[in-house]
Amino acid sequence: MSKFSIIEAPSILGLKPSGVELLPYALRNAGFHQQLDADYEGYVTPPAFNSQRDPQTQVLNLAEIKTYSQLLAEVVESVVQSNRFPIVLGGDCSILIGNMLALRRLGHYGLFFIDGHADFYQPSAAAGIAEASSMDLAIVTGYGPEHLTNIRLVAK
Repeated sequence: MSKFSIIEAPSILGLKPSGVELLPYALRNAGFHQQLDADYEGYVTPPAFNSQRDPQTQVLNLAEIKTYSQLLAEVVESVVQSNRFPIVLGGDCSILIGNMLALRRLGHYGLFFIDGHADFYQPSAAAGIAEASSMDLAIVTGYGPEHLTNIRLVAK
């Protein structure tokens, strides 16, 4: 058994259909999994994209992101509890929410974050730009719509 486990999370819920969901397939086809000698943990199927914004927060796919984050958290949590390192291949940046939810359930972890922009936008400050993929870092640090910043920690 490898110390690495790959989880495919091809979500477009935090952005919009743009091709970013194809990254896991492209990396697999390029031999990424084999080069890492990683175990394949599986594919976490995202809910269907919903182009309607939440009327209160103006966030795209608010309920769907919450549901998907909980599903992804279960898989990530299982990998970490098995003393393996999860490598989660997305999709858009909203997958960070599920990853951090899993780690929050398990204890105190740090986050090393690199992205092309701050990912700290707020719906109130960004008129019409309320996508979770632009707010993911804010959400996992407690800033943003409570529906996503305060996902219940379900004990097993």
